[in-house]
Amino acid sequence: MFLLESKENIGKYLKKLIKERGFEKDADFSRAYLKEKYRNIDYTGDDLNEDLKTTKSTFSQIFSGNKGITIEHLAIISKLLCVSCEEILSAGKQYASTRNHVTNYEIAQSHDRKVWDEYMKREDTIFLNCDEYCKTVIDYALEFKNYAFMKYLLDEGFIWFVDPNTDDCDMYGYRAGTSIKPKELAKNYPENRLPTEIRFQDRLRTQTIALAIENEDYDILESLRAREIPEMHQLTWNGINPAFIYKNEDLIEAIANSENEKVIDYFSDEFTIGIYNNKNITVVFPFLSNVIEKMLEIGNEKAAAVALKKAITHNKDTFNKIDDMIKMACKLHHDSQTEQMERLIKVCNETGCSVNDANMIKRFKENADNYAYIYSTFNVDECNYVSFHYRNNGQYHDIITNICKVTSKKGSAEIKSLVKELNEWYNKIISLGGEKYAKILL
Repeated sequence: MFLLESKENIGKYLKKLIKERGFEKDADFSRAYLKEKYRNIDYTGDDLNEDLKTTKSTFSQIFSGNKGITIEHLAIISKLLCVSCEEILSAGKQYASTRNHVTNYEIAQSHDRKVWDEYMKREDTIFLNCDEYCKTVIDYALEFKNYAFMKYLLDEGFIWFVDPNTDDCDMYGYRAGTSIKPKELAKNYPENRLPTEIRFQDRLRTQTIALAIENEDYDILESLRAREIPEMHQLTWNGINPAFIYKNEDLIEAIANSENEKVIDYFSDEFTIGIYNNKNITVVFPFLSNVIEKMLEIGNEKAAAVALKKAITHNKDTFNKIDDMIKMACKLHHDSQTEQMERLIKVCNETGCSVNDANMIKRFKENADNYAYIYSTFNVDECNYVSFHYRNNGQYHDIITNICKVTSKKGSAEIKSLVKELNEWYNKIISLGGEKYAKILL
């Protein structure tokens, strides 16, 4: 049993708790309150902005003691601040018995660094544990979009999605891991799930990147290798296996919604990655086409124009490089066959030419004009990774990259013109593979 404090004391205590939990402004707390209140219904950003003014006014009156806290307020505030209802109503004089039972759900919503520090330094390494719903604190933090907590984990080295001590990528990803060591377990007892999840799920890395963009933390993008996916490092002449690619729609939407020039340039510029045999290739963001489609869908035409122009340049350069390489490969093939034919003719003239020799000369002449096998080394897969290779004096010359196409019909006349130009270069690249590829059009 506890005594109910006055409205004034409850308001003061709430104001103090909110500051301790990292909500710098009343508007920040009001916004978090509305998101929690409407989390299970379709609630748009416009709806939130419309209700924000009224909610701020209500909390202002509660904090000043002019208005009492309702049951609805109490339930949501208790969850947001990770405190019991008893603690709120007693203005901090009464704590529920469950107050010390820390859960992943509560920590993931907290904005209090003291709470985080205490949680991460627990001897029982609860950070590594899943709850009864098989969710970790990271799962919840990403669900609640608590970027401050995710940034804390990364900055303090408790987790990493990209190993800072290596530049390469293994078959699982970017060697993600955690510095938190699990307690010793009995023999044959299964290991904790979290380290495995961090390493195998690119969802966690890409979801954190999406949050970084939404929170305008652009400096972290490079360290998280934001425009790469692990599968790109396994690229070969045959392309990429789409079954293993994880496409994060939240990341695509975050980029598409951004109006920051640095973000738009970063994700639409060409960049270099390493693949097999320490080979470096030039590519673009693997989901650039999806980003442009989303930009046009939401009407972000200014950003779409920038991305389209860069995608056009990349497609055009790719066409010119492959076109030059195919012409060179054809010339080398023709010259080689012609040289062998001329050598044989010379020998025949000197020694007399048999019927078999005549047929062989005919075959050399036919082979000199047959480039089918050269075109067979051109490949475009379903993920729009394109490659071509040929050999000269025992040495391979090749190109591997990805290309863009856009199917959206939305946008201004200028945008439609850019989309048309992009797709024209895409189709020209496809047609380089010969007749069978020329049929693959938008």
